[in-house]
Amino acid sequence: MVRSASAASSISSSALPRRRRKQVSLLLPPITAGQSLTDTSSGFLCTSGRFRCAAAIASIALAVLLHIAGSGAHKNQKQHDDNVIISSWNANMETLTGSSRPFQYIGDLDPSEPQPWPEEEEDWHALHKTLVKRVEESDASAVNQVDNYLPQLIFYGDSITEGWNGTSFGNVPGPHRMWAAGEDESIRDVFANTFGDRSDWGKRALKPPLILGISGSKTYDFIWRVVNGEFPVSSLLDRAEETDNNGDDSVFQIEQLERIYILLVGTNNLGGGMLPEPTLKGMDAACRAILQLHEKHFPNTPAAMLFSELLPRKDDFRAVKMCPPRCKNVEKLVPYKSFMPGINKVNRALPDLLNGLREDFKNSHIILLSANNDASKVETNKQNSKANHSYTQVINCGEEMFAFDDINESDVYMPDRLHPNAEGYKLWSRCLKKGLDVILTR
Repeated sequence: MVRSASAASSISSSALPRRRRKQVSLLLPPITAGQSLTDTSSGFLCTSGRFRCAAAIASIALAVLLHIAGSGAHKNQKQHDDNVIISSWNANMETLTGSSRPFQYIGDLDPSEPQPWPEEEEDWHALHKTLVKRVEESDASAVNQVDNYLPQLIFYGDSITEGWNGTSFGNVPGPHRMWAAGEDESIRDVFANTFGDRSDWGKRALKPPLILGISGSKTYDFIWRVVNGEFPVSSLLDRAEETDNNGDDSVFQIEQLERIYILLVGTNNLGGGMLPEPTLKGMDAACRAILQLHEKHFPNTPAAMLFSELLPRKDDFRAVKMCPPRCKNVEKLVPYKSFMPGINKVNRALPDLLNGLREDFKNSHIILLSANNDASKVETNKQNSKANHSYTQVINCGEEMFAFDDINESDVYMPDRLHPNAEGYKLWSRCLKKGLDVILTR
């Protein structure tokens, strides 16, 4: 049925349905059968003739439509970018699975008993010897004579720690790391500008920092490395002067602090099929190995440690590869689909673990770096404290420890979903600097 012009004029604009999702209306005021195009009563003025007026109306409608289309362009572009990231990661899946080292089950090993890698793992042993040599060279080097000095930084850990050098087993990583060309140099620049010779810390440190990480390290081989040469033993300060602690070596003396140990280890225990409980046992033993060596070589002197939670990892294909023998359901060979439940279980237990360390090593300051999303929060646990010196602090770094809800955003900083790239190391360095600031303001 075709309506007459007079019938159409009886329909007011307010009676027509509107789209609730858009605030812009495409409706123009109605023009009745006897109404002039120059009539202003409708709120529309057109004095250039019917053809030109129609063209003007069409132009306005087109402009409105383009505006609406443009408002969705940003969303479409973001979705496109997200799809590109996902497609890139999926396209490299064959490279990731093909170039990664084969899965080796370690679930039955004692995570606290020092044990090196097998002799046939020549690259691991070669890098260990290189790191021992670097420690010996550092011990033999002269102390930086500066006023307002800062402690030497010792970075301990696995592939993420070794990554500060831009290497894996001493060499530039293969394509499975998914780093861009020149990424290794960019990461070394980040380190130099933040902690190394181009940074304020590096210029004021008693000695240059040491990066003592080996890819694939678990807690048991890390402990073996530390007790077999990867621990500096040279004194950096003259201790002939009297101190004001009245002989109480349980009081943390910041002015006597020579080194700060930065430790990240444990994720490869889970990656080797070890359960969270023994992984925690190994992490506790790794911390104790460092603090015990410190007490042995530097008795009655303070120790400081930044201990990191396990970083989030989204390389789920490696969790699937563990089955068998490490399966969610062994009988039906149902694999685990993610490492995150195990990582979360370990991380939730770390505050209590570190409180136990703090009670056993009185003259120490231990900071737990957490991926908790409350990035501005610093918690102090003073349970069972004595005076003002027995406590453990937790610094919640949030996204500065890669706690992203959006997997695509995480991929920007961890392209292989396990190891940071240069942008990722920039992000993590902010968290590390927060911990260092807390130690220095103790």
